[in-house]
Amino acid sequence: MPLRTHSTRGSWRTSRTRKALAATAAGSLAVGMILMAGPALAADGPFDIDGTVPDAGTTEIADPFGSVKELGPLNSSSTKIGVIHNDAVPTLGETNPNAQVDLRRAWLDTEREGDKDWLYFAWERDKNTGSGFIAYEFMQDPAPAECAYETSTPAQLIAGCNPWENRRAGDFLILWDQQGGSLDRYLRIWSGTAPNLTLGSPIPLDDTVSEVAYSDDGFRGEAAVNLTDTIFGGSTACLSFANTIPSTVTGNSDTADYKDTILATTPPISNCESTTVTTPKTGAGAGIPAGGLSIGTGVVSVKDSAVVSLTGGTATPAGSVAFHLCKVDSPDLCDTGGTSVGSTNLSGAAYPATVSSPTAYVTSAGRYCWRAEFSGDAANGIPGSSDASATECFVVNPVDATLATTAGADVLLGNAVTDSAELDGTASQPADPVINLDGTAGDPAGGTITFTLYGPDDCETVAFTSDPVDVSGDGDYDSPEFTPTTPGEYHWVAVYSGNLPNTVGLTHNTGCTDVDEDVVVNTVPSTLSSAQKWVPNDSVTVSAGAGGDMAGTVSFALYATADCTGSAVYSTTAAVAGASPQTVSTSNTTPVLASGSFSWKVSYDSTNLAQEDIGATCHETSVLTITNGGDISSD
Repeated sequence: MPLRTHSTRGSWRTSRTRKALAATAAGSLAVGMILMAGPALAADGPFDIDGTVPDAGTTEIADPFGSVKELGPLNSSSTKIGVIHNDAVPTLGETNPNAQVDLRRAWLDTEREGDKDWLYFAWERDKNTGSGFIAYEFMQDPAPAECAYETSTPAQLIAGCNPWENRRAGDFLILWDQQGGSLDRYLRIWSGTAPNLTLGSPIPLDDTVSEVAYSDDGFRGEAAVNLTDTIFGGSTACLSFANTIPSTVTGNSDTADYKDTILATTPPISNCESTTVTTPKTGAGAGIPAGGLSIGTGVVSVKDSAVVSLTGGTATPAGSVAFHLCKVDSPDLCDTGGTSVGSTNLSGAAYPATVSSPTAYVTSAGRYCWRAEFSGDAANGIPGSSDASATECFVVNPVDATLATTAGADVLLGNAVTDSAELDGTASQPADPVINLDGTAGDPAGGTITFTLYGPDDCETVAFTSDPVDVSGDGDYDSPEFTPTTPGEYHWVAVYSGNLPNTVGLTHNTGCTDVDEDVVVNTVPSTLSSAQKWVPNDSVTVSAGAGGDMAGTVSFALYATADCTGSAVYSTTAAVAGASPQTVSTSNTTPVLASGSFSWKVSYDSTNLAQEDIGATCHETSVLTITNGGDISSD
């Protein structure tokens, strides 16, 4: 089913068909207008040729009018209808047509009714009186490159543009003779070999294949023509007409002059329609699951598969399909721009032809959409087509990393505890650009791991939280050391931040249920073992009733017996000097560790002749009993 188009001086859009019967036609034309063969159902086909101009949804082509200079053919012998294609530039000049032949606007459309395709054209003049011809010329080849109407200045068009230069055999002209309100219309077809072309004799278009009507006020008119029967009848070859020029002319002869022309880029009409239907694929050529693809390690390969079909003619597949891939958010599509992935030539004996794109590599999770553009086959009159529909879209999902952690060994209170995390399954970061053709990956996954220690003896009290530990891809990462001050059972919890868009973060051991993340801070029992020590010492006081100061030496001897027998275990002397009485003591430092009897033998040797000596006597005894208590434990 043909597409409608709308223009403001060459800017086109598509719209719906007007009659429900046209909905039975197969296919739709992505670029241009489609003309197919078959018997007519009505003199005006799917259009309402009743003088109400224009029919809804038709394509408008505006033109300057009134006291305004506009471009048109120069008036000379080389710019007549029959020979203007051979005119040497400058063909155009600034003109100001009379109001009765000055077009304000024109309209174009094609639609299908049953198996017939119809052309609609309409016009509006600046004045509703006068005589002349309305002419619509359809040329197979596009206008010359020098006729870039939308981007060139008038001076550039005058210097280089002859809009009729690319005429060739098979081009046609429809003329409407409006003298005296006539409804006569004619078809003329070019033959020969360019530049020696011949414009065929006028062929009347009767009410079985066309219909025309004026508006009530006479400013406008409209016509419908069955091009299936009049132009393409019976041919299976694809024909396309890329350059349409609405105009007013002085007559139906080869030597008629152009009075006003509407120069604009128009979409082609054709008796063939190409359709392009595409399906996203994995890099291996498999279908992409409804849930999308995984970004994997950070690079995933994808392709697009395009099926190009032809309706309305036969031809050997030719041309190419160009592929673009866009990263877009829903509901956007890849209808423009994107990364060019390259093109693939059509091959095979007949349509439909299936081609696959070169491989593209995606390095970022997200939503992607393909666009496939069939170039058409100008040599065979096949228009191009494209597919950038929602079925061309797919999703690349991020990966969920894994985090396995193991706490360090149990410790005694006062020692540090640690945790170790093994990070796996990360995807590299997006490359720049995120879509490439060589599989280049981005940097390893980033993010951080934070270690938190809970306890003692619960999973609510935070004992320690580490500074974030930087991550660079898969690997082992250790926590900083922490020294608890309270004994008990502790639990490590590790949190990986993730590195979106490609890697999702996660928390390990949230509920403190992983025994590998438990660490015990212990204390050890104490043991007390006592042993008594006794150090025996003695003191002696000596005195004399007269004879002056005391002078001499006291001798001490300690025996480990009760009667001063055996060898002394300790002995010493102490000098005595000064007024009576004098006390002197021992300075024994050797302890006694066992029970037993002890005795001291003491004597005084006086050096004051007036005072007598005291002989050695076993003067003191003692008995020592030591009972130690053994070990005492904290358990």
